[in-house]
Amino acid sequence: MPRTTFRLLTVTLVTGMAVAASLPASARSEQRPSRPSLDSLATEDRPCDVVTPTRVRFSPTLHAQLSDPDGDPVSAQFEVSWTAAGSDAPSRLRLGTTAKASGSAFSWKVPDTVPEGQVSWRVRAKDADGYGPWSDSRHQGRCQYLKDVEAPAAPQVTSPDVPLGGDEPVDVMGRYPSFTFATSSPDVTAYRYSLNGGATETVRPEKPGASVTVRLTPPSPGLLQLEVQALDEAGNISAPTRYTIRVASPADSVARWKLDDPAGSLFAGEASGGQSAWAWHGVTFGADGPSGTSATGAVTLDGTYATGLRAETTAADPTGTYSVSAWVRPEDVDRGMTAVSQTGFLAPSDFALGTTVGEDGRPAFAFSVPAASGGATRVTGGTPAPGEWTHLTGVHDPVAGTARLYVDGALAASGAAAVPAADSHGYVEIGRELEEDGTHWTGAWHGDLADVRVWDRVVRSEEIADLGHRTPQRTGYWAMDTVRTDDSYTDTPGVGGGQSLILSGDAHLNTTDPLTGEGSISLDGDGDHLDSDGHQIDTGRSYTVTAQVRLREWAPERDMALLSQGGDEADAFTLRYRGDDLMWEAVFAHADSGDAETTTLTAPFGDDTCTFAVQYDSEAGEVRLFLNGSLTDSAAYSAADAWDAYRALQVGRDGAGQGGAHHLDGDVDEVRTYAGVLSASEIRELAEPGEHPDL
Repeated sequence: MPRTTFRLLTVTLVTGMAVAASLPASARSEQRPSRPSLDSLATEDRPCDVVTPTRVRFSPTLHAQLSDPDGDPVSAQFEVSWTAAGSDAPSRLRLGTTAKASGSAFSWKVPDTVPEGQVSWRVRAKDADGYGPWSDSRHQGRCQYLKDVEAPAAPQVTSPDVPLGGDEPVDVMGRYPSFTFATSSPDVTAYRYSLNGGATETVRPEKPGASVTVRLTPPSPGLLQLEVQALDEAGNISAPTRYTIRVASPADSVARWKLDDPAGSLFAGEASGGQSAWAWHGVTFGADGPSGTSATGAVTLDGTYATGLRAETTAADPTGTYSVSAWVRPEDVDRGMTAVSQTGFLAPSDFALGTTVGEDGRPAFAFSVPAASGGATRVTGGTPAPGEWTHLTGVHDPVAGTARLYVDGALAASGAAAVPAADSHGYVEIGRELEEDGTHWTGAWHGDLADVRVWDRVVRSEEIADLGHRTPQRTGYWAMDTVRTDDSYTDTPGVGGGQSLILSGDAHLNTTDPLTGEGSISLDGDGDHLDSDGHQIDTGRSYTVTAQVRLREWAPERDMALLSQGGDEADAFTLRYRGDDLMWEAVFAHADSGDAETTTLTAPFGDDTCTFAVQYDSEAGEVRLFLNGSLTDSAAYSAADAWDAYRALQVGRDGAGQGGAHHLDGDVDEVRTYAGVLSASEIRELAEPGEHPDL
């Protein structure tokens, strides 16, 4: 070949290659869209199933994700196929969509003209070069769905524990009777139920059409309606099946020792006539029970080895539901002590309720139950205080799988608790428990105990709140109608012979224009104040303090305190007027420290006589501020935040641990202190005009 001819051919080829390289992909593509993968297809929100039809209640929306190997835009074509009743030939319906970018999602809502029954479907993509393969090519199979609008049959409900629809009340509160839901429809995949129209729960059988058994505890006594419905895979819901149960009032404790036996007794009588608890050494009857409760007496244990009482009865089945409670007054919080236990032989105690000391050295109340694999599960909460009464309740709930500890009627701790493998058949021990070796005692109680109870059921939180409630006890009331003066001091006496409030500075009786009754105490803001002649309020536990005040000036500019009780460096609470923004505030310190965290509540300024109430509710874990009978503010305040300020109650100043500050310029009257929480209605009554000597 001549040289010029070869050069011309070479240039032509190179030029042609360059032109081809510069053409757009759409102009040179000859690849059709990819075959859709079954993994990219769905019927509604469920994956494509080519074997078992996906059951649907309505005409479904079909979904597909389609792509092109060259990245070209693609459209979708869906096809559904079915065989109508009485026909041998299949019917088909196709739909094409508009184009989207490669890799996009496409969907099609199947029209309702497609009849009920089994339907198969497939999809393919199309680009500028034509259609790609169908999704069922190469033996992938077609997606299937079954349109099912027939509701399953109403379920049957049976119970071996409860005569459904019976006329006699049944004792099932806190006992978890079992109920079985069954169906005659083979496609049922779930049951849903509710009690008295409450929250709806759903349970699923192991396989479609099978029955399920649930354990339920009624929320309250009285007429109870259980409503159950069956659901099939398509989402169809059966007609409800309703059964009425007459639930008896909660059963009383199966064992109770009030421990109010007279001094010199050798045993504690069982309240319902069962086994008495015989006293060992170090046990003395005749102590006072906790005030404000139905426990009129108590027993004192000296904490020496093996001190306690034994009742030769197994009150609780440790593998079942049970609850145990006691009023406790520890004298020693530096070691773990047992208030009540059920102790076996050469086995862990079935339960133990008492106190413990954590790894951090802090004492706490504790409820212990055996673990499934040996040892014990212990939940702890609250803070024991020497010489202070506290109500404890332990609840073992094997259905919920929990052990719960309540302190003074409020839930303090909860933890997982497996059902122990066996029952130890132990005896009830009051004030001690037996170690696992079966020969040595431990946890000897030092202090007082009262009203020990054991139930063979879960005791409801409402019941526990009532058990742990102490009627508020008025610990101080100063009507401020008179003052007394001797050579050393002037005071205003407490009503009923309680502690007096000592007047300091120029504080004096005002009978000309008193706030309430015949007199009130006037303070001039220059060092005047009153303080109790002793520790007045245990601020580590629930309390309520109330007082009336009238400031001398309207909207004064400086801060002034009405009430407080403090420790060395902080006030556990102080109620004061804040001059910079014309507000009242109640401030609660979380520790006796100058830099402790605080919780602050506020109330608006009033230009006339105001009645305030400051309250700490340990059961609710809350502090509250009331003005003129109405709640103005509240906030969370846990038992860990509370502490007992040991100094005297201050009226007309705060910061007594630091010498006193924020002295009040005005009149005060009707100061009251309570151990416990006054109700909202009682606080409203105190805010009404006049004295209320009976509150």
